[in-house]
Amino acid sequence: MPKKTLLLSSSYQVLNLITEQRAIKLVFKERAEVLENWPENIVWASGSMPHPSIIRLKNSFVPNFYKSGFSRNAVIRRDRNICQYCGKKLSMCQITIDHVIPKAKGGITSFSNCVVCCKPCNSKKGNMTLGEADMILSKKPVSPSFSDYTCHVNIEEEQWHPAWRDYIGSV
Repeated sequence: MPKKTLLLSSSYQVLNLITEQRAIKLVFKERAEVLENWPENIVWASGSMPHPSIIRLKNSFVPNFYKSGFSRNAVIRRDRNICQYCGKKLSMCQITIDHVIPKAKGGITSFSNCVVCCKPCNSKKGNMTLGEADMILSKKPVSPSFSDYTCHVNIEEEQWHPAWRDYIGSV
C-alpha cells in the first residue's frame, strides 16, 4: 500500500490524507510547504525527492466540513467501530446502529441520536431509553469532524508517520 501524505491547512488544521502524486503537485506548484518526510524518496525518470509525510498549504483555505446528511458509515467512522455502551471493538458484521432515544419514543435518525452498538447491547436496550435500560453511553454523540471522515480510515500502523500523532492522534 502506498504511503499517504497528511495535508494541513495554513493554520495547521487537518484537511485530508492525500496521495504522493497530489502532494508532489502541491509542493512543485509552491502551494504547500513540506513539514516532515518519510525516510524513502519518490523517484521518477528525471529525478527524485524525499517523500513528504506532512505538508501545509501556504494560503488560507476554508474547507467544506462535510455538512452532508446522516450516513451509517459516518457514524461507524466517528465511533471507530466501538460499541458506545460496552466499549467492545466490533467488526463490520457485528455493528448495529442504535437510536439513543428510540424512534418509537420520538427519536430521530441523526448524528446526535445514533451510535455504534453491538448486537447484545442493542437487544438489551431495545425500545427503552438509557435510563429505562440502565445503560450509559461512553460519550455523547455529535456530528463527525472532518478528520473523522478522512483520517481514521483503515491504514495499517506501518503506514502511519510518527509525526502525524501531533496532529491527529494515534491509530
